[in-house]
Amino acid sequence: MRVMTKTTARKQAGIHARVSAWIGRRQRELSDRLHAAGDQRACECGWEVTNTTGRLGFGVRRYRDRRFDDRRLQRSPEVAQVDVRDNSKVTAGE
Repeated sequence: MRVMTKTTARKQAGIHARVSAWIGRRQRELSDRLHAAGDQRACECGWEVTNTTGRLGFGVRRYRDRRFDDRRLQRSPEVAQVDVRDNSKVTAGE
């Protein structure tokens, strides 16, 4: 029967941490190589590239065109008409 001392437990924990870190670095490097062409194309188009961690620790990319932000800020015609009417009443009463 083997006796586990605190020193042995710490040493094994340190080994596991180093192996885990090494595997994580390799996964990120592989992911970067796999997504390199897509990242380059997205940057050329002016898109925003976001790196996130997906399943099993491999990297995932999210590509977003910033031009769609302007579209979200635009209001519907009905809302714009109500605002114009409300503003005209306020300015006329002043």
